[in-house]
Amino acid sequence: MLNDRSLRLIARNVTRPSNYLALARIGWVYERPLQAAFRYFVGHGEYPCSVRVRTPAGPQSVTLFNSHDAVTVHEIFCRQDYRCPSPPQVVVDLGSNIGVSALYFLTRSPSSYCDLYEPDPRNVPKLLLNLQKFRDRFTLHETAVADRQGLLSFTREPTGRYGSLEATTWIWTSPGTVETERIDVRVEHVNTALDRAISRHGVVDLLKIDTEGSELATLLAIDPKLRAHVRHIVIEWSDRRVTLDGFKTSPSCDTIMFSNKLGEHGRLPLV
Repeated sequence: MLNDRSLRLIARNVTRPSNYLALARIGWVYERPLQAAFRYFVGHGEYPCSVRVRTPAGPQSVTLFNSHDAVTVHEIFCRQDYRCPSPPQVVVDLGSNIGVSALYFLTRSPSSYCDLYEPDPRNVPKLLLNLQKFRDRFTLHETAVADRQGLLSFTREPTGRYGSLEATTWIWTSPGTVETERIDVRVEHVNTALDRAISRHGVVDLLKIDTEGSELATLLAIDPKLRAHVRHIVIEWSDRRVTLDGFKTSPSCDTIMFSNKLGEHGRLPLV
């Protein structure tokens, strides 16, 4: 299939208007849009490679290490999966992968800051390479974050994009057999990660959760007292019926954005 996409995945996405808006943005986002579109749709090309994307902070280089990284850049910069109503100043990013989402957040505002969490040690040097221009504006925690904590088993595959704590629900989009392995990773509870950020900044503008299967459990495990200090939460989740007390829900493609109703009037409590 096109860039390892299954027919089921293609059929699910072909009717979504947000995907056509993303295609229209390709010409503006990429300095070489035809090459980027080819990598996104077909997946062919030599890797590693570098692509240039236009951002509010000026053009930025992103190093891609496989064709799935091209999909990640498209989803974040063209489809705008993590777009906030206003540029987030404080971001907690759970599942930072090779740093593409962090690059998006850090280029929205010159004063933004990110707490990044990534458990796969193979992704860490890739992330640091992609974010080398912003080294003083993020902290990297080489851990997973979930609704539980400890030294836990983690499933990973060759691309580094689909690592998960959820062995029973882990799904690979490509047909056929994919080589996977289990490693032990350190896992922090989501309340620990949020308390760390809130104690330092007072408010978290955006909590992003992309953890390949444990997103909803992680979201529901957040202490309501901590959740009150978060303006927006975005999770990778396909069930659009999910709701969260005190938050407005805005589904879009494969993500759900939860916006704190108190934040609409600037009334979020500070520690």
